[in-house]
Amino acid sequence: MERTRLLTIAVLGLLIINSGTLFYIFFSSQRSRQTGPEHLGGEGPKQLIINRLGLNETQQREYSLMVDEHRTSNRKLNRQSMELHNELYALLKGNSINRPKVDSLIDAVAANQKAIENLNLDHFLKIRSLCKSGQIDKFDALVTELSGLFNPQGPPH
Repeated sequence: MERTRLLTIAVLGLLIINSGTLFYIFFSSQRSRQTGPEHLGGEGPKQLIINRLGLNETQQREYSLMVDEHRTSNRKLNRQSMELHNELYALLKGNSINRPKVDSLIDAVAANQKAIENLNLDHFLKIRSLCKSGQIDKFDALVTELSGLFNPQGPPH
């Protein structure tokens, strides 16, 4: 009888712990989805910027062209990054590592990342130049959020 009671208590305790763990996982994943770029008050980064800056129709058309150009260039650079990383890690398949080749690929990865950062910075400078005098303050306020807007993990905490 004592053993049965002990096992029942252990099983109930494990059920409570498992339920709590599932509850935590479910609600923490919901919260992390809400902080990512696709959940910025129900808007994507493009719409968020349009709304926050109060862009008029002409500005929105120009901004849309900028976004299309930026996305095209960004995709190309990201594709290059993936190819460089694949090439770099393919070197692990051999019995020996070609150090000069590794260094060359790492330099290429770094140059590619620098190009991505320059592309992003130039994109936001173009957005700023699109702003009229009353929108510059709104843009400056938005700058503090920029690092988190496009971060896949969401804004830093």
